[in-house]
Amino acid sequence: MRAASESPLRIVLADDHPIFLIGLRAVLERDERLTIVGEANSPEALAELLRQCACDVLVTDFMMPAAPHADGLRLIEQVRRHYPALPIVVVTMLNNAGLFHAILELGVMGLLSKASLADELPQAIRHVRQRRRYVAHAIRQALNLGGDDRVHSLDALSPRELEVIRLLAGGLTVGEIAAHLHRSKQTVSAQKVSAMRKLGLNNDAALFIYVQEHGLA
Repeated sequence: MRAASESPLRIVLADDHPIFLIGLRAVLERDERLTIVGEANSPEALAELLRQCACDVLVTDFMMPAAPHADGLRLIEQVRRHYPALPIVVVTMLNNAGLFHAILELGVMGLLSKASLADELPQAIRHVRQRRRYVAHAIRQALNLGGDDRVHSLDALSPRELEVIRLLAGGLTVGEIAAHLHRSKQTVSAQKVSAMRKLGLNNDAALFIYVQEHGLA
């Protein structure tokens, strides 16, 4: 039962396929702590909906081909630019590691395969509620970032580097971490780069998955 003081998490859904909107709704409506406050079937409809409707999480398809000049990355960039505090969970049928990297590096909080929505969407929403990122198992496999031969131990990090990584895992930006720790952005950025080098991670997408798989997120 939901605590009386806890408000439902308000979710907006976006997908150009009615059957997938029905599926998303069916999965999310099982949880009384969630409420769907709006649905959109195109980037234009989504933009209008976000202007009119307050929400806590956006769950969106990556590609909506019904829209002219559909571009999933551009859609995410636009939402991030206009609503930087809004967590985004992206769902996709695509299986392209390079594209997964690009999506994650835009700062989305969740990345899911449509093939596993029923199992993993509730997990993703739980992570987002706690300001933690979630990447679907199949996508982690596609990115091939989980091997011990590629990733080194957290023991290699200095206390300050580990502190920065933990805060990044919590969803803070470099600028927010700098303000929180009373360090310069340049110092925090250097500590992030140093930590990633020691962990054998080449980009932010790898970092997001690493912190999830090692219990930091």
